Amino acid sequence: MNFGERLRELRKEKGLTLRELAQKAGIDFTYLSKIENGRIPYTPAADTIRQLADVLKVDSIELLTLADKLPKELEALRGNAQARRFFDRAAKVASPGDWEAFLDLLEERQAKRGKEKPGGKKEK
Repeated sequence: MNFGERLRELRKEKGLTLRELAQKAGIDFTYLSKIENGRIPYTPAADTIRQLADVLKVDSIELLTLADKLPKELEALRGNAQARRFFDRAAKVASPGDWEAFLDLLEERQAKRGKEKPGGKKEK
């Protein structure tokens, strides 16, 4: 399935018309129609895809992948639903200081795991 086909499928699942989705996403409905019908030689910009995903309340990584717009740094997330869910939620609620604090927490946890023996027992 290509990007346009999946977009149409998601739009219909949400019970939205072309005009409704286009209006909510801030794009022209004729442009959206061309996307869904594969009548443009390119896919929309990543920001437009994210906006469509947000309106449709779906994982933007799936749509970015179909549109071949997923940054290489995020390729590993494509198959990890928990990681995608985490980043989607974190992007909506985290402040700039939260990212540093979260990295510190992850590094702390990694260090503790390094001091454990197999089976979860702590080394002495």
